[in-house]
Amino acid sequence: MSEMRFDGKVAIVTGAGGGLGKAYASLLAERGAKVLVNDLGGDFIGNGANGGYAARAAEEIRAEGGEAEANGESVGTAQGAAAIVEDAMVRWGRIDILVNNAGIVSGSGPIATITDAQWTNDLAVSAGGTFWLCRAVWESMKAQDYGRIVNVASGSWFGMGSGVPYPAAKGAIWAMTRALASASQANGWNIKVNAIMPIAGSRMTALMGEPINGLMQRDFPPRAVAPVVAMLAHAEAPSNGEMFSVGGGGYARVFAGVSQGYRGTDKDWSPEDAIAHFDEAFTTERFSVPASSMDEAELYTSEVPWDVFRQFVA
Repeated sequence: MSEMRFDGKVAIVTGAGGGLGKAYASLLAERGAKVLVNDLGGDFIGNGANGGYAARAAEEIRAEGGEAEANGESVGTAQGAAAIVEDAMVRWGRIDILVNNAGIVSGSGPIATITDAQWTNDLAVSAGGTFWLCRAVWESMKAQDYGRIVNVASGSWFGMGSGVPYPAAKGAIWAMTRALASASQANGWNIKVNAIMPIAGSRMTALMGEPINGLMQRDFPPRAVAPVVAMLAHAEAPSNGEMFSVGGGGYARVFAGVSQGYRGTDKDWSPEDAIAHFDEAFTTERFSVPASSMDEAELYTSEVPWDVFRQFVA
């Protein structure tokens, strides 16, 4: 296969002042993309702002021969997201690629200790930022009949042991990815939206001290995640509405499936009937991977015309 290039393409990468975001931005620029390096420059939990992070990252990319400009707006508000998109449009006149990487972890620990502010901040930056940026680029991508969006979720979606806001925000990103991809497919738009769950050394692993951070940086460096982001951001991206676990030089599909289950037809069944069929409902030996909520509903026996619902939600 020929080299996957991005010549003539314009990309926005949020949270790109360092770590994973910088790795994504650098690879896209190395392959020919014009990159807007966005980073508010706050700390890991979302405090403060420092435009130097984005400026240094953009300068380093330029020093390596790439084309990049810095942007220090926050993704945590609709106004900030709109300003990021406007910046790219003024500079280059179009946006082809959006990588929603920015995120914070302001609230962790038992749910009883999570404050309203921590919940609001985590959702605003990770989930809100993804929503606001996607909304801000969507119409222009439709108008040019081209767009590639890579959303950054997290394995915390599977359960984190402690902390609720961050996994909740990352789960919302997965849901948004599916919803946008479904809309694009239903309408025949050339916009592909996928997500990744990266495993890499980061500011979070740095807080764990050595040797943990050293091992993470050695075995799961940020640069090892970037190739999959670039693949999903490319014109030949092979999927839409999918999520991949990525780290250490490999990747794997992550999907939500529905077991064959117990598909009864008695509408007056009881709790005792339900528990009697629990093993049938619970087993994953046979399962489906629905492409949409309507596909999942169709697994039940009924005469409901689900195509009507498809048209309603398209």
